[in-house]
Amino acid sequence: MNSYNLTNGNFINLEKDFSNVNSISVSNGRITQINNPIKNIPNIDLNGAYVIPGFIDAHFHIKNYGKRLQQLNLKGIKSLSEIELLLKERLIGMKSGEWILGFGWDQNLWEGKEFPTSKFLNSIVPDNPVYFTRIDGHSAWVNDAAIHLTNFSIENFKDINGGDIINNCIVIDNAMNPFKTHLPKESVSQTKEWIKIAVKEIIAKGITGVHDAWQDANTITAIKELIEENEFPIRCYGMIAGSDTSLLDNFFKSGHYKSEYYSIRSVKAFIDGALGSRGAALHEPYCDDKNNCGLILISKDQFSELVQNCYKHNFQLNTHAIGDRGNNFVLNAYAKVLKENNNRRWRIEHAQMVSDSDMMHFKNHSILPSMQPSHCTSDMKWLPERLGQDRLKLISRWKSFIDLGLKIPGGSDCPIEEGNPLFE
Repeated sequence: MNSYNLTNGNFINLEKDFSNVNSISVSNGRITQINNPIKNIPNIDLNGAYVIPGFIDAHFHIKNYGKRLQQLNLKGIKSLSEIELLLKERLIGMKSGEWILGFGWDQNLWEGKEFPTSKFLNSIVPDNPVYFTRIDGHSAWVNDAAIHLTNFSIENFKDINGGDIINNCIVIDNAMNPFKTHLPKESVSQTKEWIKIAVKEIIAKGITGVHDAWQDANTITAIKELIEENEFPIRCYGMIAGSDTSLLDNFFKSGHYKSEYYSIRSVKAFIDGALGSRGAALHEPYCDDKNNCGLILISKDQFSELVQNCYKHNFQLNTHAIGDRGNNFVLNAYAKVLKENNNRRWRIEHAQMVSDSDMMHFKNHSILPSMQPSHCTSDMKWLPERLGQDRLKLISRWKSFIDLGLKIPGGSDCPIEEGNPLFE
């Protein structure tokens, strides 16, 4: 049914001129008439149901969403004993040496709120490599079988710039990299299946467009193929993986990509980690880890080169920064190339903790704080002990940004958060 009239519904819109909408006519997926039903096409009686504009999520991870739905789900689990039961159930029928992948654990939900020791996984799963990504995606919980595959010693992990290892089993940020070459390979066909799984869930939540915050070559190819196969019914704004120099060079040479459902003209970079794993870069140490100010994941020279290339080739740069030191690092680098009152619309993804002295950098250089409301509510229970009461005023400064006249792209960071716009 390519054309139809929607009638007898409660139509919600943002236009003053259409505050009293009683019908909408749709043809080939587009609204063609309002309050003027087209004759000789089917009428769909909504029986009072609500119709709202489709949501656009400005910070999403579409491939990872589908991928996580096939992994061991550790989100919301409140004890290690529950994780032990899930592990033992997953081990049934598995062969020795097969990877066990999981996502979503959060030590802040457990009694004591401490990172686990290496003994836990090693005693339950001695013969299968385990790789469990934390809820924020900035650390992984591994066992000795996984570490053995990397040929790294514990001391090697401690020496990685922008990385660390805790309790000989929790690898932080860049210390996750040695495992990635040993994890099961991701093919284009597998990526397509993950994206199809994700799209089905996305549509059910009323989301019609996403800004996909980190796309590798497989993801880009998969989305293009799905569009050709008429299996990608949402719109996607892609951010190229900032660490893939070959992929970046190809796009810098060929320019922006644009089609009806898919566009690529931006780059995603990472500067620091997350507050939950104490990897966010702070000016002062964490209150519950006095010798730790977090991590900067890339050198100033490397980031400066990326900044200059994005500016030269007119690609929007969207950089993950959470801690106050991380945000300052990005803002200073942006300011060196961006003119005041520009229209580049460069973004800082998350902008979760920003000092007073850095607020005007956003305004003066037209930098957008791309923020996720649910990060504030997810973190609020443990933030006081992690940052101290005095620094809480630097967290999630929505009103301060709005008062400066800045637009805030809103998103969920799904699958780190639920990705439901009516819940977020």
